[in-house]
Amino acid sequence: MKQNRTIKAAVGALLMMVLSAMYAWSYFKFELGNAYPVWTQKQITLNFTIMMSLFCLGGLFAGSVLKKLSKTVQLLIAAALIGVGFFGVSLLPASSGAALVQMYICYGVLNGFGTGIAYNAVLSGVQPWFPDKPGMISGVLLMGMGIGTLILGKLANAMIGAMGLNMTFRVFAIASAAILAVCSPIICLPGSDFSVTAAAASGSSAAKDYTTAEMIKRPTVWIYFVWNIMLSASGMLVINSASSITVFYGLAAVVGLFVSLFNGFGRLFIGGCMDKLGWKGTMYLINGILLLSGVLLLIGDRAGSPAIVVIGMLCTGICYGGGITICAALIRQLYGGKHYASNFSVCNLCTIPASILGPMLSAALQDGSGGYTSTFIMVIVMAAVAYVLNFFVRKP
Repeated sequence: MKQNRTIKAAVGALLMMVLSAMYAWSYFKFELGNAYPVWTQKQITLNFTIMMSLFCLGGLFAGSVLKKLSKTVQLLIAAALIGVGFFGVSLLPASSGAALVQMYICYGVLNGFGTGIAYNAVLSGVQPWFPDKPGMISGVLLMGMGIGTLILGKLANAMIGAMGLNMTFRVFAIASAAILAVCSPIICLPGSDFSVTAAAASGSSAAKDYTTAEMIKRPTVWIYFVWNIMLSASGMLVINSASSITVFYGLAAVVGLFVSLFNGFGRLFIGGCMDKLGWKGTMYLINGILLLSGVLLLIGDRAGSPAIVVIGMLCTGICYGGGITICAALIRQLYGGKHYASNFSVCNLCTIPASILGPMLSAALQDGSGGYTSTFIMVIVMAAVAYVLNFFVRKP
């Protein structure tokens, strides 16, 4: 049985890497912008907002409407949506207006929605096999997505240069759909014969299985919701501009890629901390690291030290990745596993306001100052707000 669940963890991490293909958008958008020069940056950026919004809604759909279907069927539905989405972007018409709408539908809606369904299915399908290590398994799965974002992004960039943009989209469509479909039977909930020792499971079990309706009536979940927005948005202030920040301080743009690496490994690190320190202690830890990152960024900026700025950025990467892991594990620990798929998808909706707030604040602060001093100050402010909110996050 241990071998069985280990295989499921490995396949789950692989599928999360495949799902990170959605985030290759940061590479695709430049080539699409060159193909349709009349598109404005606001029009191109809107696709990211649509994609992230539909990603969250896809998870909500999987946790509510599709909850009676097996995880395998959910993944097959996601495979079809993602495959059609990527392939549809490879067939954009010459007309810039029609192409923009088709891109929104295929990449933003279909790809985002399908990825959200699969994301929810993998997390809710693999986590129950590890009731003794909820933080660790969340970290392993989400590290797969974090590292995959970097790997597939670089792969997409190389493929575009070798075979062109349209063929790259088609390869992504076929490969993503095929891997999801082939691996889907492995992702399933444990049967009645599966068990772990009571001692191992007791530390990760909630006192009660809350329905989603019951959960949203608890003040704690809304305080945590805002806490997560603060953490995610402050991370996006730095991560979305990582390469630009390193260039601004006289370093090569490639240095910004290390932030993505720490984003990925931060998910595993914080997942391990969840199992050892508990959810409350881990939340205080990640708050402290985020506050430290903001202070280091500001000190590096004022002192003109690129090295200190980079260290601050790496700390921010750990926090951003770790915050995602906390959400995935904490909802099960506080509100139980019976309704986890639905409860997690509701809490994950915080990604929508964070995805809007982070980039908007980043653009406004940079346009207003011409540098990153105000951005780093904002990281400190948001970290401080999150730290205060942490005091009010309690067991339901």
